[in-house]
Amino acid sequence: MWTPTLGRFWRIYKIKKSFIIFLLVIISLNLYSQDITKINLEEYKLDSRITSTLVEETKNSKSFNIYQENNLIYVLGWSKDRKLAFIENRGIDGRGGHDLHFTIQDMVEDVNVFYKRINWYDDDNYGENPELAQTFEECIKSNSKEFNSELKKYKIILNPVKIESLPAVDKKGNRISFKIDNSKEYIGQYSLPHMDYEIIAIKNIKYKLLSKIENKMCDYVMPTAFIKSPFEDRIALIVANAEYVFEGREVFINFYGCNLESGFTNQIK
Repeated sequence: MWTPTLGRFWRIYKIKKSFIIFLLVIISLNLYSQDITKINLEEYKLDSRITSTLVEETKNSKSFNIYQENNLIYVLGWSKDRKLAFIENRGIDGRGGHDLHFTIQDMVEDVNVFYKRINWYDDDNYGENPELAQTFEECIKSNSKEFNSELKKYKIILNPVKIESLPAVDKKGNRISFKIDNSKEYIGQYSLPHMDYEIIAIKNIKYKLLSKIENKMCDYVMPTAFIKSPFEDRIALIVANAEYVFEGREVFINFYGCNLESGFTNQIK
């Protein structure tokens, strides 16, 4: 039987429910509309071991000299639908200066859904036009409208990530290691070393092919670390490779997505 007391409780319930929904909407809007110019980018910078691990691995080779490590990588955050946003402040060999690379990568297909490169943003025309040059922060600020739009579009939640050492561990405690397999080295374009190789994940004597790389301009490659998605048992594996540039070998990194729970089989497919 409907009574005034029940009616009062029902009205209170509806008010509380509406208020909770309102708060969730506000929180959601705030998550997806954060301003890249308002964060402390240094908190988003990856640890230098993403490249230094490769340098350490090859330091005893007299014929293997690393000229430069490109490890100024700032991972901005993940989306709930498995996308990763990051900025690279890449040094330019030979002439000096930096390029800025802004990327949002689908960590299932390992393809870029958005990419923008800003060439030589700190160029001052060899000192002739200092007003043309920008700092790294100024370059981000001047492009922030577009960057923020893409971050919102792909629902990236700005949040610093943590670099973790290999092997990875799934939520059940199983260890997952990674290796470079079926590698082939040869001389390719510009008469420089190139490689074909596969990136393999291994768990409990089962395997998964993460990626098959062909015609990569490099002569050394290795997994160095990973970052974990806060939303599921998925990681972005960091793979470093050394390639020839104008003044010697330079180390670059790439990200490869890996679901730690599924896709493992008795044979590599």
